[in-house]
Amino acid sequence: MRKNSLLQFHSAGILEWEGRYNRIAGDLSVFHVVRKGRGFVIQALVKTWEGKVIYEAVPNQNVKEMTEAINEVKSRHNGQSGGSFLLNEFGQVLVPTISKQRFCVGHTTGVMLLRNLDTQDIIDLSNDTGLETGDPWELPYVGMVYNLNGRSQLYYWNEATQESEKPPAQDRDLIAKIRSVRRSGSIRLVVNPYGVVSTKVPRGVFDPDEDTWEPVYIGRVDYNKWFAKEDVFECQTGS
Repeated sequence: MRKNSLLQFHSAGILEWEGRYNRIAGDLSVFHVVRKGRGFVIQALVKTWEGKVIYEAVPNQNVKEMTEAINEVKSRHNGQSGGSFLLNEFGQVLVPTISKQRFCVGHTTGVMLLRNLDTQDIIDLSNDTGLETGDPWELPYVGMVYNLNGRSQLYYWNEATQESEKPPAQDRDLIAKIRSVRRSGSIRLVVNPYGVVSTKVPRGVFDPDEDTWEPVYIGRVDYNKWFAKEDVFECQTGS
């Protein structure tokens, strides 16, 4: 488990990324660099019955440097600054482009704190204290997508090879927690930058459209049983 120190960004330059990258489509599953005033900020969104709640990264020099690195990729490959990026569960900063190329601009250690712009509350996406499996996950539902198949095996779907990849060991404790909230079928999981696992469950009258389901907390990955970290030459992780 990561220490709850403030985020540190470790630059790697701009390096093409061919490792794992999978996210839920839409604007709710990733972080966004957004223009605000004369500068840029990092935001994540949460959908509620009233609309969308904006969570904004608490500014510091490391957040600024990470934002600038992301914008360098966006400007070079998209023609303008701003846009989505992913922080995977190893802290790697992965930046997609409109050409479908992806780049790693560095890695993070510590936690990027977020401020709820409605309430001004500061939240920490690594803090799952007091949460039990099945509790509502009311914070940003951001992170890498993994899967559990109908035979209760964890895997990652590689779009490039059209093949599934499995971790070195199946984490039976994590699988049992997943099955306690979704007893059968294939399941999509989101693993956030700090190894917190969540998924969606239907509420009320069943709707087959998973976009209408609500996120719940599952637990944490055991990195000893999880997928190996992937590195490009200089894009080392801080784990």
